[in-house]
Amino acid sequence: MNYQDLFIFLKVVERGSFLSASQSLSVPTSTVSRKVQQLENDLGYKLMHRSARKMVLTEAGVKFYNRCQPLFTELEYAAKELDDELAEPSGLLRVTAPVSLTNDLLAEWFFKFMERFPRINLELIVVNRNIDLVEEGIDVAFRIGEVRMQNWISRPLMESSFSVCASEDYLLRRGAPKHPQDLYQHTLIVTRRNPVWSFSKGDELVRIDGDARMKVDELNIAARAAENGLGIVNLPDYVVTKSLTAGRLKKLMPGWQPHPREVHMLYPERKYIPGKVRLFIEFVMFHANEKRFN
Repeated sequence: MNYQDLFIFLKVVERGSFLSASQSLSVPTSTVSRKVQQLENDLGYKLMHRSARKMVLTEAGVKFYNRCQPLFTELEYAAKELDDELAEPSGLLRVTAPVSLTNDLLAEWFFKFMERFPRINLELIVVNRNIDLVEEGIDVAFRIGEVRMQNWISRPLMESSFSVCASEDYLLRRGAPKHPQDLYQHTLIVTRRNPVWSFSKGDELVRIDGDARMKVDELNIAARAAENGLGIVNLPDYVVTKSLTAGRLKKLMPGWQPHPREVHMLYPERKYIPGKVRLFIEFVMFHANEKRFN
């Protein structure tokens, strides 16, 4: 049996007609018809009833296609994976991530990835809203908090810890809260994605849904507002660590732990993952694990 003839037969079935298959393969329709007929001669039974624009599989054709198509697809995947391993990875990689997460953490990893793989081009869509990943042609997305998406694999990268803090100027004017319930007596600066603050101390759990004087969708703006004495914030440590170290902000309510949020990396669920995407995922997971254990 000629495997090129088998490949053409499979393409005819996938495309639904000889004409469509010939167009996708860039070969004459007569060649496609001749190749399928040769395959039938080699097998000794008829696979389809056909015309130039329409074909109908015989019972034998249905059984033959159902057996061969998965095997041929597996062979194509194996060939693509081997090609990815042997060839230098290249092409465009489209990635989206939240603004502060990118600025304060991910950007450094992205830059190192581009240095490591100079032929891969990176297009970053850095936004604080959940864009349509399919419509935007996204290869990899980063999301914070609970993630529910059909046909996308979600891998937890790290747990993002939070700190409640304010400036020295604010605390001199308003005093420091000792218990989460005290926050109702203070001016709060909250983010649109995390307007309700949750705390735990031992078995005690407290949720705070106070009125915010300022609500923003950019975490660094919230941190700057707190530094200017406008109120209390509850922000990821990767955002406020430098401000705490420099003394521009002070950590509040020792003993009470703000609930962390998980950082996830998402990519489409499919059998064959392009080499450039697979390399990016492995690169990010390595750095995330390195950060987790350091």
